[in-house]
Amino acid sequence: MQLLLSMFFLLFINLWGALIPLIFLLPSILFRSRKIADFGAKIWSQFSIWMLRKICGIDYKIIGAKNILLEPCIFACKHQSMWETIIMHLIIKRPVYAYKKELELIPFYGWFLKVMSGIKVDRKGGAQSLKGVVNQAKYYLAHGQSIVIFPQGTRVGVGAKIDQYPYQSGISALYKACNVKVVPVALNSGIYWPKHRALKKRGTILIEFLPAIEVGLPRSEFEKELIQLIEESSVRLAIDKVGVGIA
Repeated sequence: MQLLLSMFFLLFINLWGALIPLIFLLPSILFRSRKIADFGAKIWSQFSIWMLRKICGIDYKIIGAKNILLEPCIFACKHQSMWETIIMHLIIKRPVYAYKKELELIPFYGWFLKVMSGIKVDRKGGAQSLKGVVNQAKYYLAHGQSIVIFPQGTRVGVGAKIDQYPYQSGISALYKACNVKVVPVALNSGIYWPKHRALKKRGTILIEFLPAIEVGLPRSEFEKELIQLIEESSVRLAIDKVGVGIA
């Protein structure tokens, strides 16, 4: 039954992801307003999270809410599933995600990405691409929006080692260039919404916002602290008995 419900949710999320751009894409273009597109993304997220709970029995709990900064900053988040690309719209006001440019090729969803707040990343662009990412981030931060970045650059299975999925240089470049605090974010979403698997497990996803890393640290010290905070907390959350349904 859970597999059937999971497949139904997969159908829903794809149809819902096509409907929202149809509603909000044209107004966003006509009024040249990212705010309209960002509002559409929030509506998409709210209903998606509600349906995930109703259909698949997956809820969530925020730990460390006091560490969610109101000032513009960078949230460096562990990436285990699609869930964290949805939930930040409900936790942070108009978050700006960094995304790979290939996503813009997806009908409807990709077109919508171009008009909403977002930082396009060209993985094959080298130093020039990194410079573009930094410039985009500075623009949004200057306009009061916070950045959400997945420092390993891709979804990582629960328990995967960082030598398999190393932390990319982009997060360090942003930290040094943008001169803002970085909030590490750990989670265990991969337990309930596994990478490349249709079946979703009932339970409560835990997402933890850790104390912000202050500006001005040497690059090596920043990277060490960031990785240690995210990795140790993600391991702990994977075995935390607060999460209903953790094996």
